[in-house]
This record gives sequence, C-alpha cells and structure tokens, in this order.
Amino acid sequence: MGGDRREYHRPLRSSPGPQVAGLVQTLCRPRPGKGGGIRPCRSGGGIRMSMLIRRSNLMVPVTNAKFAAGAWRHGADAITLDLEDGVVPALKAGARELVRDAVAVAGKGAAEVFVRVNKEFLVADVEASTWPGLAGIMLPKVESAEDVVEASDALTSAERRRGIEPGTLSLILLLESANAVFRVREIIAASERVSQVGLDESDLSASLGISPVAEYDPFVYARGRMAIEATAAGVEPIGIAHPLGTLPRLLSGDDMLKVATDSKNLGFKGIICPHTSWVSSVNTAFTPTESQVDFYTQVRDVFAQAIAAGTAAVPFAGRMIDVPVDEWAKVVIATSTACNLRDAEKQTAMEAASV
Repeated sequence: MGGDRREYHRPLRSSPGPQVAGLVQTLCRPRPGKGGGIRPCRSGGGIRMSMLIRRSNLMVPVTNAKFAAGAWRHGADAITLDLEDGVVPALKAGARELVRDAVAVAGKGAAEVFVRVNKEFLVADVEASTWPGLAGIMLPKVESAEDVVEASDALTSAERRRGIEPGTLSLILLLESANAVFRVREIIAASERVSQVGLDESDLSASLGISPVAEYDPFVYARGRMAIEATAAGVEPIGIAHPLGTLPRLLSGDDMLKVATDSKNLGFKGIICPHTSWVSSVNTAFTPTESQVDFYTQVRDVFAQAIAAGTAAVPFAGRMIDVPVDEWAKVVIATSTACNLRDAEKQTAMEAASV
C-alpha cells in the first residue's frame, strides 16, 4: 500500500479502556472528517466510538420496485439497496439506473440509505450510487485493507464529481472468509470511513467447508474476535446470534426479540434485516427499556451522593455501585436518549411523507 494512502488509516488504541463516559458524548451520527472519511472522536490520545443509532438495517433488492418504494414505511434506522446478491447478473447494469431515484425514496422516512455494491464492479456501482441522500456503501467480500482503501478512493472520486463534501460517505464492511476474519484488525483500520463491520456467515460457512446446523454454532470465535477488534478500533460490530446467521428464518414478535437481544449481548450494535418482520423487534432489543433507564438513573443519583460523602463504592439494590457501574449507567441513559431522538426523527419524517 502506497505511502500516499496513510491518511486513510485509523490508529488502533492500545486497549478499549474505561472511557465509556466519553463514548456517549457524540450521539446519533458519525462525524465527517477531512479528506479521509468519518472521523472517530478522540480524547487523551485514544479513540472513542461515535454512537451510531443504526440498530436495524433493512436489506432491499433495488430491482424489486414495490419493496424498494415502500421500505421507508417500516421504521428501520437504515435501508440498504442491494445491487449484489439481490440482483441476478443479467439485471445488474439495468439496476444501476434505478439507484438514484431509489436512494431518494428510501430516505423519505429519515432512514440512512446505503447501497450494497458488487466488489468486482466497484467503480461502476459506486458511481451509480453516489447521490445526495446516500449515507454510504456496504462492501461485501472484503479480503484485505487494500479492498477498503480502493472503496474509499472510489467514494472520494464520486463525492467530488457529485458535489458531496469529501469524506461524507461511510463504509459498512462484510467479512465472508477465513482470511478476512484473520485480517480483521488491518481491514477495519484501513479507512476512517469504516463505521460498521459484520460477518456474512453463509459465505463464511462455505469458506470453511461447513454445513450449518442449528444445534452447533461454529462461529463463536469469529464473532467474538470481530466484536472485540471492531470495538477496540472505534467501529461498530453488527451481526446476529446463531442460528439465524447461517439459517435465516422469518421470525417476528417474541421469537425475534429474543434472538435480537441475544445478538446485542454478544456485543453487536445492530442487525442487517432481510425482511421487514425483523425491524421492530430489532429496534426494541437494542433500545434500553424504561425500567433499565429508571434503575440506572437511580444508580447515578446514589453514586453522586456517595462521592459527595467521600466514598466511591456504595451498596444499592443488592449491588455494589462503583465507578465502572456508574460509567455503564451513563452509557445506558445516553443510548436511551439517542434511540428516542432517532425514533422521533423517523416518526416525524414518516408522518410528513405520508401526507
């Protein structure tokens, strides 16, 4: 990789550290940076992850006109228009002609709009996708840092041609092979545009010669490594708990809520939804409940009183409240606030678009 591309590299902080209080100061959106993409927030020499509220990302084949036209009505935080697996090869060229209008329509409900491109047709797909209203692209089949830099370069060129400020558009990366999982650290560090990273477990199964079964989860290590490496680098890991990653089903209601909650507890920050039936449950699972917010608000009050009294540890509700618990309370409360703001933003936009 040439020296002129060093500007795209995100330095990894040495450890995640306890700086979760700072992590929640930037809510809802990544921050545009100069010439290289989405800038992480920095403090004390480390990197803090900006808090994206991108719980649900609804995947929509751009060639399915009815589905694409109505996707904004389902309340997803993001919508990804699919130019890759959702479009048969013979229709890909024609599908590019649909993207500009589809981006505008998909954003009517205030969802962030992405396009999943074909890696082998990267430049043509990025050119067809980059219009005002686009939040970024989803890049599948990432194998190396060079793949990410190539995508970032393509976005920079397209931004300039379309009059979009360079560095505005972000990247969601999909890892689909053993090699990609092994190289995840250098891959996610390759561009400051990278906001999220996930596993495509179906393709990863093929890479490893695995026939997926519900009874056994072969990707505990892969998911865990990706979640830790991504979080340490200030990138959000996304994904879903076994077995839906390899054996997807159209769950809804309590069944989907349980899977989504399990996914959150694996360290993921959101889920790619192949069907509208997942969206509501995913949004709910990744939003703190009222009881959680009430509890942690009390935790903050009790801890503040303890600090004022000269102690940094105090019993409350059968638990010992100390600095790490108070830090986590800040995250829960800020996440709730950010989710509520995001939901209100979408609701307002959907009501306006429905008039």
